[in-house]
Amino acid sequence: MARPAPSRRALLSAGLWTALAGVTATACGGGSDAGPSGPDGPLTLWSALRGTDTLVAAWNELHPDEPVDFSPMTSGLAGGNAKLSNAARAGNAPDIVTLVDADLPSFAIDGVCADVTDLVTPRLRERLGPQAWTNGVLDGRTYGIPVDLGPMLFAYREDILTRHRIEPPTTWEEFGDAARRLKRDAGVDLATFHPNAYNVLAGHAMQSGGQWFAIEDDAWVLDFLGEPSRQVAEFWQGLVDEDALMFAPGSSQQWLSALAGGRVASHLVGPWGLAALVRSVPGTSGRWRVAPLPRWEGGEDVVGTDGVSVHAITAGSDKKERAMRFLEWMTTAPEAITARLSGGRSSILPADASLVANASREFDTAFFGGQDVYRLVEQQAELLRTGWTWGPRMQATATSLHLGLARLEYGTTIAEALRTAQSETLPDLRSLGLSVRQA
Repeated sequence: MARPAPSRRALLSAGLWTALAGVTATACGGGSDAGPSGPDGPLTLWSALRGTDTLVAAWNELHPDEPVDFSPMTSGLAGGNAKLSNAARAGNAPDIVTLVDADLPSFAIDGVCADVTDLVTPRLRERLGPQAWTNGVLDGRTYGIPVDLGPMLFAYREDILTRHRIEPPTTWEEFGDAARRLKRDAGVDLATFHPNAYNVLAGHAMQSGGQWFAIEDDAWVLDFLGEPSRQVAEFWQGLVDEDALMFAPGSSQQWLSALAGGRVASHLVGPWGLAALVRSVPGTSGRWRVAPLPRWEGGEDVVGTDGVSVHAITAGSDKKERAMRFLEWMTTAPEAITARLSGGRSSILPADASLVANASREFDTAFFGGQDVYRLVEQQAELLRTGWTWGPRMQATATSLHLGLARLEYGTTIAEALRTAQSETLPDLRSLGLSVRQA
């Protein structure tokens, strides 16, 4: 069924998300037509989040009368977003889908995500807390149920740093000094600059106080190169220019081989990436530790977010209340987080603080020398920067930024990549009928 488009007047409003509540209620049938499995069939769930298979299996064993049918999907930029968009247009979207927080505004605008504000119980609202809800609430309306919190961390090879008498850096100035020293003395890169990781660059901008997107006076304001973001760009550009870092795409064989071989001594990542590190370089078990992300001297004691997830109920679902019951269980039940982490593939920090102890018990810390990783992660989550806004077309913005960053080896700078991404985002948002200006 055709999906009605938001009106230009609604899109121009700073109250965009409230205006969309009526759109999402009727999009793709507004829940009045049967979904792919019919009104009495199983809930359908698409997710790229690790551990979802074991979590769904636990739910189905406990709730045989309300089964969930899980289908794995690729991450958003790897094709998951396109698959969801196509399915929504065809009226075949699942009841529930996992999204990265940065992609939620885009799918809200497109009418794919339902406004579920009135379905969220007071218990669920309280259990997840205001810090987590910032990832799923847009202008006071709820479009996604937050799953985790993602403070950026500094995971490092303790053996390498100890051998070269380098302490884990607590400031970015110390980080730069350590990177130069380690490369000079040992030929080892302290860290890697990933040209395909806009989320990491955004996390650094968050920590520094940057604000790439904002809504002011009924208009979107773009500011990719404000003073805080310029500070971030200049810092990393200096290390790239000095060849003090490895330059390689994240998840590439080149990078994984360097990690496994001890040619790269750290990884900047959110909690979810710790289990991924365990799987990627198992031969280095016991040699890794986790420390807080370095801070800017004289700046606030805050950290940015790296890749948290939300679960959205699609507007076309005819099983929204059932879907919300499942999502409340998934995010607040001890047996749910136990099931998700039981296979060792996930290391997310639950958005529900009462589940952190359960997650910690499931996570095998041998890879990190027995360190109480979850205690550190929980402490860092209390320092997460608030007030960050993702743009309404982050996939296009991210693609532009990735193209620019990939050219760093050929003379382009990080600042130029940010400037180009901003200039290309501007007409893209205007094509939606949005009022947009540069800061």
